[in-house]
Amino acid sequence: MRKLLGSALLLAAVALIPAESVAQRRAAASPGPAQRPSFGLELNWSSDVDFGIGGRGVFPLHSLVRKTPLDGIVSCDDFFPSAPAGASLHYWEINGNVAYRFRVERSSLGPYAGGGLNIAHASGTAGTVSTSATKAGLNLLGGTTFKVKGSHLTPFAEARGEIGGGKTFILTGGVRF
Repeated sequence: MRKLLGSALLLAAVALIPAESVAQRRAAASPGPAQRPSFGLELNWSSDVDFGIGGRGVFPLHSLVRKTPLDGIVSCDDFFPSAPAGASLHYWEINGNVAYRFRVERSSLGPYAGGGLNIAHASGTAGTVSTSATKAGLNLLGGTTFKVKGSHLTPFAEARGEIGGGKTFILTGGVRF
């Protein structure tokens, strides 16, 4: 009797498990704009080193923390600081940040805030004397994206303060695609 009962349970389990797993399968949803990597161009204004241009990549981090709207933002910016006559200055920085996207219902704005690491490099030449320095620091940032109906472009605006490294305040605006 015990063998018969055990065989019946085993047969039922073998018959029902494939049906259960088929019932739980769903078609994969196509990733939305906030779920796929995007790249963009940006213009910068710095409180210390004037204007700059750069590029950025935004990578969703949904695979690291499920159901948490986090993005990895990597940017590289080249600035054009003003220099006295007879001297030349060059300044660039690389930033790696993590930003939390706030959910705002029925709005074309997509605000975010976060922080990360900054590597800033400054070099200068005056006559025959040259100098350069590379420093690491921290970023604190906040910004927003703007939804544009019927377009794959995503404009954005951002404010970033740097502690250590560049020790500057930067306003950035641009477009991601």
